Amino acid sequence: MSCDHNLDAEYLYPSDAVVLELYDDSEVDTLGIRFALPCPDCDATLELTATVDHIGETELQPPIEEEDDIYD
Repeated sequence: MSCDHNLDAEYLYPSDAVVLELYDDSEVDTLGIRFALPCPDCDATLELTATVDHIGETELQPPIEEEDDIYD
């Protein structure tokens, strides 16, 4: 059962989130993301879903440490 606390971005950090799944969301014809993070008030692990509404370029590099192509 999920907690009833409101989530406030001020108390959430990217390092707390774990991506569980990336999937095609056929209902809205876009990429869906399922992720988990702790509730800042009670530490319950919450599962959230989101859809992509904007795609842009970034200068961040993927955290790939090996030279082998992991997608082969």
